[in-house]
Amino acid sequence: MRRGFTLLELIVVAALLSLLAAMVIPRLTGMARREGDVAAERLSELLSLFALRDNSGSVQSAIWMNGDTGCVELWSKQADSDQPTEAPQWVPDRFVQPIRLPDGVELAEVRSNGQLLSPDEWRILGSPSGERPQIEMHLVADGFDCVLTLAPGASVPTRVDNGVQREGGRVAIDLDQQGRDREPW
Repeated sequence: MRRGFTLLELIVVAALLSLLAAMVIPRLTGMARREGDVAAERLSELLSLFALRDNSGSVQSAIWMNGDTGCVELWSKQADSDQPTEAPQWVPDRFVQPIRLPDGVELAEVRSNGQLLSPDEWRILGSPSGERPQIEMHLVADGFDCVLTLAPGASVPTRVDNGVQREGGRVAIDLDQQGRDREPW
């Protein structure tokens, strides 16, 4: 009657476990990177919508980190059609879903015109009649480091992943400054 495992059986089990770990661990770290990438894309879209509302809208818009829900949201100042004499109130944009960052992805810091904002709750106000602030959002996850920057005159943010600027984003061009102000477009 046998009472234990042989050394050969233990070596085979250890080899199988190490092989399994070698296959699973990279997938888990890759998952955090993919979740970080998705969160960066969603925040980039939110910043683009904020820029669109701020550049072309007639109402004031804001990006708000809701401390109660932990979501980043787009808000606008709207007048109540039932009570037109009342002052406009801040309401969530009904066409833009709030963004909740996935577990493992953190909004490490947010800056407005270079000023560091509180990580718990903040609001960045736009102005339809003036320049909006420069917004920088720094996202981190396991193996992922991304900075989104929305310049005051830009319509889309620039994205830098792990120190390398990501290509493919639209960039605002000042035609007057480039001497192309008379070109048909």
